[in-house]
Amino acid sequence: MQWIDTDSGWFYGLRLGIKVSLVVGLLYVGYHFYERNRLANMSTRSEPETIELPADAYVFVPKSYVTDLEDVRRKLVGNPLWVKEGYRWSYDPGDRLFEPLERIVPTSVTVAGDEVRLVFEKDGREASFAIGSPERVFVDDIFFIKDPREIYDHWTDEMWSKAANGDVEVGMSEIQVVFALGVGEVVRQSPGAATRIVEYKQCAEAGHDPVRVTFSYHVVQSIEALAP
Repeated sequence: MQWIDTDSGWFYGLRLGIKVSLVVGLLYVGYHFYERNRLANMSTRSEPETIELPADAYVFVPKSYVTDLEDVRRKLVGNPLWVKEGYRWSYDPGDRLFEPLERIVPTSVTVAGDEVRLVFEKDGREASFAIGSPERVFVDDIFFIKDPREIYDHWTDEMWSKAANGDVEVGMSEIQVVFALGVGEVVRQSPGAATRIVEYKQCAEAGHDPVRVTFSYHVVQSIEALAP
């Protein structure tokens, strides 16, 4: 009977090869089951949560595409404009602030140096507002060129009444709050701006109480009074 020399190099190599093969096999089987379970979990995972934005987020706001002095003369003079953010922009004389959705009708345009100004009537007096330089004017950031009641025609009369009275409440859209209280200052927001905290202080110019409003996806979640 011939015995195997277990101390020989070839026998040691054989044992090592068998052990390595077993380890590789176990790893392959384990990985196979892991992948199968992972794919099964992916196929049964629930769909991502759908975030419902207010109807205002889908409204198309017309633009004037006015970019220079010639455009201003051709497109703006004689046509009404509505202020987008009240209590943000001042006009002469007296450095007065436009109110939310204030309507003006430019009667002419003046150029003084590098400044282009829209001229309009206010309380029976001539007033003017700077909109840029002869080479570059800014209109669409400041004014609506179409009546906001036509742009946001899905609002109810009650919504428009609250905006006109400066009333805000939970459930309002951010646009409705801006139309009611004018410009706000963002004091905090989450990544992606899903949650925003905005303070409205300039509205005190019209006698409204300053407030801090928390929005979630552009809808009012809470309202907190601020010290005047």
